[in-house]
Amino acid sequence: MKRILVAALAAMCIASPVSAESKWKCPQWQRLAREVGFTRADWPRLDAIMYRESRCRPQAQGYNKRADGTVWSIDMGLTQINNYSWVTYLRNLRIIKNSTDLLHPRTNLRAAKALYDYSKSKGYSPWHQWRTSSSGSWNN
Repeated sequence: MKRILVAALAAMCIASPVSAESKWKCPQWQRLAREVGFTRADWPRLDAIMYRESRCRPQAQGYNKRADGTVWSIDMGLTQINNYSWVTYLRNLRIIKNSTDLLHPRTNLRAAKALYDYSKSKGYSPWHQWRTSSSGSWNN
């Protein structure tokens, strides 16, 4: 009986292997993130940010509105980069020509890496742009 149980468990493991990527929310973007300069160590945080910000959808857009309901800025793409705050900076780096370029996965991740590097150069956590509260829960 014990041998049958062990054999059955072994067969189940072989039939449905656990993928190393199964713990990630946005595994389809991992290779691209590495290509644009994020490291393996950066991946867990970047994966969590992409899932929280866009649910891994490159075309995601979040509208920031004034009290009267008019839109004053848009958060765009996988990492929800704000077009009002960062478009000039990213244009100067020649990462984008216009804000809709942020809807392309490679461009969005390149822009996110530029913001990561910018924050780091200013002495902040590299994830400073994606902090979620005044306590800076992404800043460690």
